[in-house]
Amino acid sequence: MAKHMRRYVWFFSLIFLTALLIFSSSQGVVAQEDLDNDGILDSKESQLASMYAPYLHFVAGEKFFPTNVSYHIDKSVLYLKSDDTNTLIDSSPTIVSISNYSAGDYFLNNTLGTFEDIAEDYEQKKESLGYIVYNRVTKEAENFVVQYWFFYAFNPGSLNQHQGDWEMIEIILDSTETPLYVVYSQHFAGERATWNNVERIDETHPRVYVALGSHANYFRPYQGKLGLESDIVGNAFTLEPSDLQIVLLGEKGIGNHPSSQDWLEYGGRWGDWAKLADISLGAAGPRGPGHGENEEKWSDPVSWGSDAFLVNQTWFILSLIAFYFLYIFAGIIAAIAAFKVWRIVKRKKQGKLNLMKILRSKAGVGVVLGIVGIALYLIALLLPWYVVSGNIQTTALETIGETDLVLIDGVNGLRVNTLQSDQGLAQLFGLGIPFGIILLSSVVLNVLDLIGVEKAKSLSRTYIKSGITSLIPIIIIIVFITQLAGLITPFANAMAGGATIPPQIDEMAKRMSSSPIMGEYSSSLDSYGSLDISWGLAIGSYLFIAAAITKLAAGIITRKAVVPEKLEKIKKQETKKEQKS
Repeated sequence: MAKHMRRYVWFFSLIFLTALLIFSSSQGVVAQEDLDNDGILDSKESQLASMYAPYLHFVAGEKFFPTNVSYHIDKSVLYLKSDDTNTLIDSSPTIVSISNYSAGDYFLNNTLGTFEDIAEDYEQKKESLGYIVYNRVTKEAENFVVQYWFFYAFNPGSLNQHQGDWEMIEIILDSTETPLYVVYSQHFAGERATWNNVERIDETHPRVYVALGSHANYFRPYQGKLGLESDIVGNAFTLEPSDLQIVLLGEKGIGNHPSSQDWLEYGGRWGDWAKLADISLGAAGPRGPGHGENEEKWSDPVSWGSDAFLVNQTWFILSLIAFYFLYIFAGIIAAIAAFKVWRIVKRKKQGKLNLMKILRSKAGVGVVLGIVGIALYLIALLLPWYVVSGNIQTTALETIGETDLVLIDGVNGLRVNTLQSDQGLAQLFGLGIPFGIILLSSVVLNVLDLIGVEKAKSLSRTYIKSGITSLIPIIIIIVFITQLAGLITPFANAMAGGATIPPQIDEMAKRMSSSPIMGEYSSSLDSYGSLDISWGLAIGSYLFIAAAITKLAAGIITRKAVVPEKLEKIKKQETKKEQKS
């Protein structure tokens, strides 16, 4: 009996062990799943997604944060654009239905329409929507790539405004999963920094500073002033990894992602596209991950990242100086002004303030001319320095008569007309301080020199130097315009993601570069319409020239008046000596 019992025990034990092995094996298969068929285990993707999840820092006043694509899809209708004709395709699109449109000029138009309406609706639903970040882990050659994609419902940038906004950051790892560098998207381009130059929390979580409205991503909270758009960056509100709902993305292609991610197949635009020209104006919605301007980021992430602008500590120092330029400049000017005031007080005590004496002398005419020159310079600061105007009548773009397209002045610096009806002129670049303030400081210092003058000769030197420096704004503008032909293509790439420049625009830029002081250009844009452009120095620039001439004349007259006075003084001294002898 005992012998039979041992056989039964052995038999059931064998069955139990077999079942256990089968169960363990099946668990192992689940743990080794690769549902997106990219050759990277899903468990590894989850691990890397969590390890490198970013801290997102936003500026006070930001209206939009990363959200679910469903929020936009549910409020949109799908159109197909043919020339400037929009045909309704689907009045109630879904994640699944839009996947059928992988190519073509389709666009999802949010029916709420305006920035204000979308912002109000999003604010009401922001908490319930949560903060969604789409993560993708892939490989290119031997490198692991960890990407985080952010979808914003609207892009109210200073240079362009459009529904929908796709941004991305990526961390590039070597074959041993050691981080090499990080790339942040910015205005159709990006910046790249080595891992050691990236601010991080808990070693692996990069800090990302998101620009107000444009949602461009930066490595430091003081960046943005050296770029094209003069972005505002800060750290008023932070989304930590624990605040983010990270959605692991599969790959494009049927069977490589769950049905909830079928939107990956959609190749149209994620926002309104009213006119053909909206692409070049930056007013059309962007294409999504893996499509259009975002195709290379998806298919060749390492190659795209390696072409991005490399920033380092030197660049960060320059960015820091640009960010605090107002304070640095104000401090320097205050120190110089304080020194001049101290010298005025000292000379007054010594009885050496001779402005009134010089005014009554033969040098008085030069002094008065110098004051006139300073006044002309001051007025010039407040007026336009350079203007490009145009009358554009095309099927794609149209202005209401002649309109200022580019304007340079002392208050706002360089501004361009985006030709979006509700935006007008938008500033390019920026140092956080109007150009005119920088030049105004020279006026203040000139006035202090005038008040504290001791000798007419020193005042003459001041007028001559001031006259020469009065031409600096004009020289800078002319040099810039002469380089315009070479800048037009990079500018178009930044604004419109590499849109083709019509040959007429290229020809116009060449004309301006060859004749920067004044000129005009007229042409027809094939069958689209006509283009009439004029450009030239504006009244402010001519006042700068007048101020320079006046100051130089004042300096010369003052200097010439000094010579007879010296001779007369010498004669008086000689006469006194003779009388004593």
